[in-house]
Parts: sequence; C-alpha cells; structure tokens
Amino acid sequence: MRFCTCLALSILALPAITAPAPSEDAHALVVKYATVLKDIPRLRAEKKPLPKEALLESLYARLAHETQPEIRQVLLVARQFLLEAKIQTSKAMPDDVRDLLSSIDNGFGLEMAAQIPPNSPALELVAAVEPDYLNFIAWHASGGGFVPQLEAEAAEKAFAYLDQVFAQNPSRDVKALALISGAELNSRPRRLAETKAYVDRLEAFAPGHPAIAKWREWLVRAAKEDQFAPRVGGKVPAFKLQDFDHQGQTLTPGTFKGKYLLLDFWATWCGPCLKELPNLHAAQAKFKGRGLEVLSISRDMKAEAITTFRKDVAHPMPWRHAFPQGKDTDALMASFQVRGIPHILLIGPDGTILATTEDLRGSKLEETLGRCLPAVR
Repeated sequence: MRFCTCLALSILALPAITAPAPSEDAHALVVKYATVLKDIPRLRAEKKPLPKEALLESLYARLAHETQPEIRQVLLVARQFLLEAKIQTSKAMPDDVRDLLSSIDNGFGLEMAAQIPPNSPALELVAAVEPDYLNFIAWHASGGGFVPQLEAEAAEKAFAYLDQVFAQNPSRDVKALALISGAELNSRPRRLAETKAYVDRLEAFAPGHPAIAKWREWLVRAAKEDQFAPRVGGKVPAFKLQDFDHQGQTLTPGTFKGKYLLLDFWATWCGPCLKELPNLHAAQAKFKGRGLEVLSISRDMKAEAITTFRKDVAHPMPWRHAFPQGKDTDALMASFQVRGIPHILLIGPDGTILATTEDLRGSKLEETLGRCLPAVR
C-alpha cells in the first residue's frame, strides 16, 4: 500500500475539469515529469514547497480529455508518482483507512497495467524515477493484486509481461530494467536458478551494468543461506513464543512434543493467507483427533488486528496463536527463513520437519496430512 489518508480526499475533492488537452510528444512529457519528480527528494530534504498541486490539477485535466494512448500512459504513471510524493504514510494510520487506500492503490495498478503495453514510453518514466515500480505494473498486468487466482499463475504472467517489455520496448534502459525486475520477482520466493537466468541475460545484454555485481553477490549469499534453511527431514528450529490467548504461557517445540504441529506464518492483511483459512479450518477439524495441533504466528503490526479478525464467526481460528514483535520477530523469521507468507511447516512428534509450504496449501494440505498422520484406530 503506497498512499495515505489524504489520497482519497484529494481524489474526491478535485474540481470540475474543463481544460482542453494540449498536444505534446510522449517522450517530451517523460522528460518533463522525470525532471520534476527526481527533484522532489531534494526539495523535501531542504523543506521547500513541493510543486505538486498545480501539476496534479494540470495532470487530471489532461487525463480527462487525452485520447492519445501514449500520452495517457505517461500521465497515468506521473499521477501515481505525484500522489505518492504528495502523501506520506504513517504507522499510526487507522486500519480502515489503510484498507481503503490499499484498494485505491490496487485499482490504480490494474488501470495502469490495462493501459500500458510493453512498448510504452511511460515505462521510460518508471525507469528514470522509480525502477522498482515496473514490478508493480507487471504484477497487476498478470491479474495480480486482489484478483482471485493462484500466485504461481499470476507470477508466470508477470514474467511474460517483463519478457515482452524486453522484446518490444525501444529503450535500452527499460529493457535492462525488465531483466532486473525479473531477477527481483524470482528472488522473493528464492528461485535461485530462475533469478540467475535473468542476471545472465542482463550481463549478456548490458555488460558492466551496475546491477550485475549486486545480483551476483546476492546469489552467492542466498545459496549459502539456503544450506541452513529448514527442510524436510531436518529438525524444527528452536523458538520461544508467548501464547497469544493465554497470558504467561510460553510456546516452544517442547510444548508440542508427541503431537503433529502445523506451523503457520500468516497475517490478516495477506490475501493468499486468508484464502488458505478454509483449508486450515477443515484440516484442523478433521485431523485434531489424529494428533494435529496448529500454531499460527502473525506478521500483523497490531495485536488488535488479530483479535478483531478472529471475532468474525467465519474464521475463529480455534487453535494456538503467537504474535512476536520487534527483535523477536526478526530472529524468528531468520531462523525459519520466512521470506513470504503464507509459510507453513508440518512438524512430526519428534520435531522432524515432515512437509513444507508447497505441500501444505490448497487441496495438498489434507492430502499431506492424511499421508503423514497416523490413521484413527
């Protein structure tokens, strides 16, 4: 989520727009907005007025009338960046406002992805101002965001979009960015071979590009870290957590000795996690008589979010919970090598890891539990 409270108000409060759209070359428009946007951090650091209000009014006026596709595409990207510069996020933001703005952000992402083709000059503005944003557009071009589909399917469409950008966009900077973005998206779920393939392509296309050395170092470091990642057949890492529902009680691997433990890293804001909840509820009800216990470890920012969420009769989550904070969270995430959620492990009665996330989601959850847990006598 990239905006904050004033965004919704600023959109709703825009004046009636009647100005005609001037004629302008898309590449010239990229240069214009890139110059202004790249200067905003300096102005903010020097506590000088930011030239955004007039620009936003002018931009919205043009969007209301602009019919040239390439001009509209540049304006859509410029709107996103100007609104981000205008709005500062805050950890104290109310949850309902955060949810609203997340929905607005998702809507803008889908709008841009639908209107910005791989060969668009608008991607030159992305490369010049905020390169990481190409991942955002690619993900929404895949039908990502809140569209109900499997992440793996969306990811493949995102990679296809990036490959089309590399093949079709005339800008060498954008082509290089497409390869860097492919490496970045693959690195998040730690797909090392796929990440390396994009880095190799980048080196072949742009020898000496500064991103190459960074990604080569990352690949070496990630390979070393993965040697210690929890895996099937290994022992569950040590942990010590406070029981969320029972003050004063501590949860450790020993708490679940003799039981089958489903360890579930999740959050109330995580769409894929919420999609797994019906499966978790069904599995807990079906297998608790066969020795299954569940421990959900939340990545939420506030304990109230968990409490409020579980009050809904649709998802009571009637099992153990923990809510680590601060350094405890960092240490736990590092020991379990959690880089994305949902992240799930099945632990046997002796502390041995029996299955990991890929075999514990969707229909595979009950299949794996049925295979690993003893039959009822």
